[in-house]
Amino acid sequence: MASPSLYLKDYEPINMFLETQKIDKNKKHILQVDKAPNKRTLRIFNGEEGAKHILDPTDPKDYTDGLFVEKHWKKMYKQYAQDTIKKYWKKEDFPEYDFILEDGKGLFKYDFMVRYIGTGLEDAILISEPMYYMNKKYIMFYYSKAYSTGGGKSSTVIMKKEKENWVIVRVIRDNVY
Repeated sequence: MASPSLYLKDYEPINMFLETQKIDKNKKHILQVDKAPNKRTLRIFNGEEGAKHILDPTDPKDYTDGLFVEKHWKKMYKQYAQDTIKKYWKKEDFPEYDFILEDGKGLFKYDFMVRYIGTGLEDAILISEPMYYMNKKYIMFYYSKAYSTGGGKSSTVIMKKEKENWVIVRVIRDNVY
């Protein structure tokens, strides 16, 4: 089990990030109630599943813009990869948004589609618990918008606090989708 100090006490950085996503606060949105697994954040940041960092020789570009540092990566992977305890979002975590909390197992299944057909709610947001990186200098989390028509956009978001404000350092798109 992961220590609570491995995670943030509030979700201010995620709320700040959501501001940049132009999510209409006057409309309802679907949020997957079960937090996305840590391994999704880690895989996108690393570029691969698992702890080994392997660069593609045909595409040697560093998508982390130099943020990948082996010793910090190994520490973060060790702390977070094995934490598979289910965690859940609450409406209070995002006070400015009108999120409808839906179980990830039922997203876009028949009952879900029947419930929301014709409502304009055709996508769902998935977010992981933010994780600390590089001696708590940065936090990172998984953010995804999945569409009922299939597909979606997934990223690992890296942020840091500057002068009491959270700022986005890098958004790494998931190349798998």
